[in-house]
This record gives sequence, structure tokens and C-alpha cells, in this order.
Amino acid sequence: MEETVSSRILEEKIYVAVGRNVWKNTSNLLWALQNSEGNRICILHIHQPSPMIPVLGTKFEASTADDVSVRAYRGKETAKTDKILQEYLSICLRKGVQAEKLCFEMDSVEKGIVEMIHQHRIRKIVMGAAADKHYSMKMEDLKSRKAKFVCKQASATCQIQFTCKGNLIHTREARMDEVRALSVLLSEFQRLVLPLTSTDPIQSLNVENERRSSLDTSSCQSADTLSQPATSLNLAQEEQNDASSHVFPRNDELPNQLH
Repeated sequence: MEETVSSRILEEKIYVAVGRNVWKNTSNLLWALQNSEGNRICILHIHQPSPMIPVLGTKFEASTADDVSVRAYRGKETAKTDKILQEYLSICLRKGVQAEKLCFEMDSVEKGIVEMIHQHRIRKIVMGAAADKHYSMKMEDLKSRKAKFVCKQASATCQIQFTCKGNLIHTREARMDEVRALSVLLSEFQRLVLPLTSTDPIQSLNVENERRSSLDTSSCQSADTLSQPATSLNLAQEEQNDASSHVFPRNDELPNQLH
């Protein structure tokens, strides 16, 4: 059991949120690689599509530009993003780590990170607490607006480590104890309550139909039982009448000598 748990922990991925500027994000990635403890690494990038599309030297809003120009420009953006992510993967390879990449498109970087944590059930992620230029030895709090948003909004089951210039600034631990406690309470509730009251309307309807069917069957059996004596009585009376008709013949059946 212990070996299974240990192997599962080692196989857990550590996601590293990175931006488009490789030089500014390298220090955070290197910190994650140095502290991965054998876990796999996945590069997480939130791609923000440009709201403006350049056409013949002039920029237009994507909603007003023609479809051909928008698709052509989006294709260039995608190719550039792939090249950026490949640079991050190359850094990992130089450190002897075979990393993966995950790219998600959204207008808001911080909302995209929160969404990815939720969709992929991410349990560990590393992201910047602030730009490297804001780092100081006394730095203890998050400076980045994105970092503050993710720290507040991300799933409680995810551990988030915020770094700056290759230094760990803050760790938001996963609140697994609270999650486990709620899970235990829910299981206990289901064990005690659900057998008494079914929440499944179809199941409740089937139970009710079976109960009514049982009652109807009992009623029919009772009715048959009550009707049997009456039927027997009627048959007995008919037999008695028949017998009486043979013992005491009618006047028209008497012999002629009696008249």
C-alpha cells in the first residue's frame, strides 16, 4: 500500500505557469525543475489572442476585420506560441527533464490558469509572485495581480507555489483536510439517510407501485375469500331446492287416483 501511494506521488505532475517572455519566466521554471522531487513537469501557458488584427499597415478590431485576415493572423500567433513553448521544453531537456506542454486560449491569463486547475484537476502548480525586478530579500507577499487572483480563486485541492527570481515567496497549501472532512460527512450522511429516504424519483415510484400492487393483491384475495362462502351458500340453497322438488312433487305431478 505504501509503495502504491509513493509511486502515485512520484507520478504526480507539477505544472509551471509561464508567459510569452521566456527570459522573464526562466527563473521560475528553473526553480520548479530543482524542486520537482522526481515529479513530471508540464509547461502551462495561457494564450491571449490579440484583440487587434493588422491589415495593410493598419490595425482593426478582430470583430470588424475580415475572416481571411483574422485566420491568417491567428495562424501566425499559434506558430509563435508553439515556438515559445518549445523554448521552455528545451530548457527542461537541458536539465535532463522530459517535460510536457499545455496551452489554453483565453482573454484573461489569471482566469485561464484557474480554469485549467479546475478542468485538469491540477494538484500542484508553480507561478510567479511578481516580476523578477520586484524581488527583494524582505519580499513575503504576492505583488502580481494575477497571482493574487489565482491564490484566491483556484480550487482548494491545488497547492500553489509562488516564486520570484528563483525564490519561493509564498505557498498556498492545498486544503485537503477540509475536503476529506466534507467527503467523510457526505459518506456518513448517505449511509444513514439515503436508505430511509430515496432521492431517486424513479426508484420511489417503483417502490410505491410495488406497495400499491401488494395492497391490491391482498384486497383481491380478501374479496375472493369473502365471496366464497356466499357462493357456497347459494349452491347449497340451489341443491336443497332441487332436492325438495324431488321429495315433494308439484300438484300437477300427483297420480290421478289422488284427485
